[in-house]
Amino acid sequence: MIRLASAALFISAVLASLQASALGADVRVQGSEDAIRVEARDATGTEILAALAEHFALSYRGATASERVSGTFEGPLNEIVKRVLDDYNFVISRRAGSLEVVVISRRSNKAVPPPRPIPRGRQE
Repeated sequence: MIRLASAALFISAVLASLQASALGADVRVQGSEDAIRVEARDATGTEILAALAEHFALSYRGATASERVSGTFEGPLNEIVKRVLDDYNFVISRRAGSLEVVVISRRSNKAVPPPRPIPRGRQE
């Protein structure tokens, strides 16, 4: 009987933690493409992009923007995307009235040295 009670307690604790993590992220989008207000609470960059894609002509692909963000973003669509992806390397292009975002990778603090020049007269 004790094992059954402890198993039930364990299962309820796991379910409660899963529910809390699922309810943790919240993204609210309001406004028009030129004047958007996004309120994010413990949401990933990818979750914010998904919410923007539901409301506006936005498509995104590439690396996952997994950094958690909380705050309010206001402005035009392309500026909000730039702010949300501030810690990432990305490309934004506008095609036929829609915004296409390609997330390449997370930014790094490591410098990449330029290629070494090849001395004249030597072939490598």
